[in-house]
Amino acid sequence: MRIGIVYDAGCGDWDPKDVAAVLGNVRTVQGVLRSAEHISSLIPVTLGDVSWLKKAQRCDVIFNLCEGVNGMARYEDYAVAALDLTRVPFTGCTSWTVTIAHRKHIANTLFAAHGIPVPPFVHAKRGTVPTGLKFPVIVKPAGEDASVGIDSGSVCTTKKALKERLAKIAGLWEDTLVQEYVPGREVNVGFVGGEMLPISEIDFGRMPDGSWPIVTYAAKWDAGSPEDLGTVPVCPAPLEADLAKKVASIARAAWQLIGQEMGYGRVDLRIAPTGEPYVLEVNPNPDISADAGLARMARVRGWDYDTLILKVVDEALGRAERRREAEAHYLKITV
Repeated sequence: MRIGIVYDAGCGDWDPKDVAAVLGNVRTVQGVLRSAEHISSLIPVTLGDVSWLKKAQRCDVIFNLCEGVNGMARYEDYAVAALDLTRVPFTGCTSWTVTIAHRKHIANTLFAAHGIPVPPFVHAKRGTVPTGLKFPVIVKPAGEDASVGIDSGSVCTTKKALKERLAKIAGLWEDTLVQEYVPGREVNVGFVGGEMLPISEIDFGRMPDGSWPIVTYAAKWDAGSPEDLGTVPVCPAPLEADLAKKVASIARAAWQLIGQEMGYGRVDLRIAPTGEPYVLEVNPNPDISADAGLARMARVRGWDYDTLILKVVDEALGRAERRREAEAHYLKITV
């Protein structure tokens, strides 16, 4: 098959290490596809240029590694929607899922409406300080992912600290999610289509003294930093059977609601000291590099990296076939 790999081409002010990280993942996926005897091509996406869509339409399937355009996460929504319009099968989540997940306040509202437990939250517009939540609270950009905008100052214990935090980030993000902080264990549940991968846990035991046990941007992307060294993934998570079953049930409900069991994704949860799991967010199209969490869960499942990548492609093709069958059936009954 002819498989095009779509990715963010970045912009001139990108750090060279960020460019290298993106291209490294792209090249690794390309190597897997070529090893499976597929013909692959690279399709960079840049802001203001839609010629990449013509290249995409010449492919049999698209492997979507585009997590933004020019490094801006909000444009990922538009890139995936454009892929929807090409009618070419593509890997990863649908544009609906990506769009909703990038609006954390909307996703949380949907979770709550469907009985999926989430910590109490408020959607804070620029210039407003929310009330009615119990401290401590955590402050996050409502439209970002990958822990963008989260650092050691994200958790606030007083109204004064919250006001200062909101003022600090006001110039960067218009919409902010303020949510009651849930102490306890943090776990991740990965999915490929409808298949659940083994539960993973973040061990915060090595966090620097005085730090909140949260996954900051530095913990994810600054290799060797104290936050990185203090957030150690453990897979499979050492959960008692009943607790693991409860976590799995809630994670699947969240994935069915937001992810629609299509593409691949990760559900992040906190387990309160009472034993009650709370969904923090659904992450569509999480990092799928060989050393990232989803690949780690897949290895515990028994899939090597090549198997994971090819299963992601198979899921995209199966989804496209089901759509074609549904559309043909619709046309048949409406004619």
